[in-house]
Amino acid sequence: MSVTPFPHSRADRQQEPTTQTRAYRWWKQFSAEHGWLGRRLHDIRMAPTYGWRLMAGWIKTVIILATAAAVLFSLYGIGTTVIDAARALPWSTPTGNDHTGLLATIDQPVRSYLATRTQALPVDATTAYSAWQAVGVVAFILGYLRNGGARLTWTAWGAATVAMVWIGTPGPGREVAAGIAVLAWAALSVLALRGISLSPAAFINVDVHNQTPPTPEVRAEIHCHHPQPKSSYQPYDPQPPSLN
Repeated sequence: MSVTPFPHSRADRQQEPTTQTRAYRWWKQFSAEHGWLGRRLHDIRMAPTYGWRLMAGWIKTVIILATAAAVLFSLYGIGTTVIDAARALPWSTPTGNDHTGLLATIDQPVRSYLATRTQALPVDATTAYSAWQAVGVVAFILGYLRNGGARLTWTAWGAATVAMVWIGTPGPGREVAAGIAVLAWAALSVLALRGISLSPAAFINVDVHNQTPPTPEVRAEIHCHHPQPKSSYQPYDPQPPSLN
């Protein structure tokens, strides 16, 4: 005789949790005090109390990544703005307002150098020239604000500019053009490198000898007084006592 299993009864079907019930139980366990979300919320609430040193590691990572992204986005925007502003400078074109010709003496050799050296590169001469101007302006401003990295950049930028002026100027006027570039760079460096002293710092070595007076020698003398013991011994008298 074969026994055919009956389907689940209505009571058994009611005891099985539904999908909504499972989801609710999962969310309750997930967001509980000891659940994953509960622990993360606890870390966030305690972050101001713990400070940066004791803060949860994942919060530090999020803050660092968010800060780095914000800085990169800001630098990209600032760099684009500075390059556009550098392209719009009045002396960035050969027909600028330069009555003395000093700026053209520096500017035209740089243009000529970049035009002849960027033909085989993906970047064109105009973009390279704008980048050269932008780096100089940013390094000058940040160097004036006493930023160490910007001052190193300003020094390298000035040396590269003098080298480009030397190479881009024809032979007869090469020394004069390079000298004018050096003087202009040195004059601007008065502001860009303000506060830097070329004289070495003087170190005064003062030998301080603390002579401690000698400690007087202390001798402890101990005197022990021993009292003489009273003896009860009496000498023997051989004479008998008198009978009178």
